[in-house]
Amino acid sequence: MYLNIVTPCSRPYNLNKISNSISNSIPKENYRWIIVFDSDEVPDAFPDNCEVYATRNSQSTVGHAQRNYALELINSGHIYFNDDDTVIHPDLWESIKYIDADFISFSQNNKDGSMRIKGDYIGISGIDSHNFIVSYDIAKNFKWVIDKYEADGIFAKECYDISNSKVFIDKVLSVYNLLR
Repeated sequence: MYLNIVTPCSRPYNLNKISNSISNSIPKENYRWIIVFDSDEVPDAFPDNCEVYATRNSQSTVGHAQRNYALELINSGHIYFNDDDTVIHPDLWESIKYIDADFISFSQNNKDGSMRIKGDYIGISGIDSHNFIVSYDIAKNFKWVIDKYEADGIFAKECYDISNSKVFIDKVLSVYNLLR
């Protein structure tokens, strides 16, 4: 599997922790990390294992315009939307690296260890931006609704509905807002 990791960013102070979590769990030849800053320009300092871009849209809610910007840069592989307040779960790569499916979902905990989202229901309030992975071939057909908080559920459902192959991993592979 080749994983395009997309991080919309308004909290650059978390990037080194995210960078370490990526470098410590995913082989470099298996990922591309795209950071899109919610600003008019790229900051001076950022990790060396990423590509950085900047775009601002006053209508955008919680990084959705930045996710759409990143989608335009991708042309193959799978896509994982990892927020700027969340590290890559240490078991994620080992759990997905051999899965060849259009849509992969998994469970997500709160940072206190309690279950937040099971990941087996794909839709509004049933999925979060970083507890699913979708193939580029499916994701290229859709954009995130930029002015709705629940756009992750909308985008995920659109992708899920046209996916030919779907896998649910009944395991926690994401922790919500871990760096907040």
